[in-house]
Amino acid sequence: MRKSPQQIVNERYGDKAKLIDAVIGLIEARGGEEADAHKRRLRNVSNAKLLHLVALGERVKELGGRDAIVKKIVELKGQPKDHEYADKLRRLSLGRIVDMLGSLQRAAKRDGAKAAPPAKKPAAKKAAAKAQAKGA
Repeated sequence: MRKSPQQIVNERYGDKAKLIDAVIGLIEARGGEEADAHKRRLRNVSNAKLLHLVALGERVKELGGRDAIVKKIVELKGQPKDHEYADKLRRLSLGRIVDMLGSLQRAAKRDGAKAAPPAKKPAAKKAAAKAQAKGA
């Protein structure tokens, strides 16, 4: 049987307050929001959402932070000098830019597999075949 979010929180963190502290350490507050207000707002969020935010924060940390993700997205899109687009991406939510990076990486991988040229026959065999055809 699948565990409820409350059971997962109790197993991993002990209680919701420790989970909220983990989220605060990984996800920055909204612009201009104080730490107390951010913590107070997170107390009203469901355990499932908080667990999702922790997973997202760990993924962002693994990828190198918001700026590193934006840089990778801009490079994958082929627009490394478009600073306005990069600034727009920095204003998006972390979840959105992580999803965007994932989809662009999958597309690049898929396109890379399609773009691989088919294996060519060695030129020596062609030359030998032509020589035989002329000699016959």
